[in-house]
Amino acid sequence: MVYIAMDMILDEGRVYGARYYTVQPVLPETYHQVQRTWDDMIRWNVNTFGPAPRQGVFEPGGRWYANNAKFWFRNDQDRTLFLLKWS
Repeated sequence: MVYIAMDMILDEGRVYGARYYTVQPVLPETYHQVQRTWDDMIRWNVNTFGPAPRQGVFEPGGRWYANNAKFWFRNDQDRTLFLLKWS
């Protein structure tokens, strides 16, 4: 599958007091493209970092989450790897 480079909005947030590094992908316009790309990103994260605690739910100590149209990473190195893959 071929992906076109996309913009990524980087930020930080807190989950149960712990710092997380966030990435908000600026995805294609159409719903079908957005859903396919988002699902591919989720699958890649699961294969690379292991499953998130529960889809869309914050739980203490999770390595990564997908929530609020963002990916949340506990480690900055994990976010960097994600960016290298998807940007």
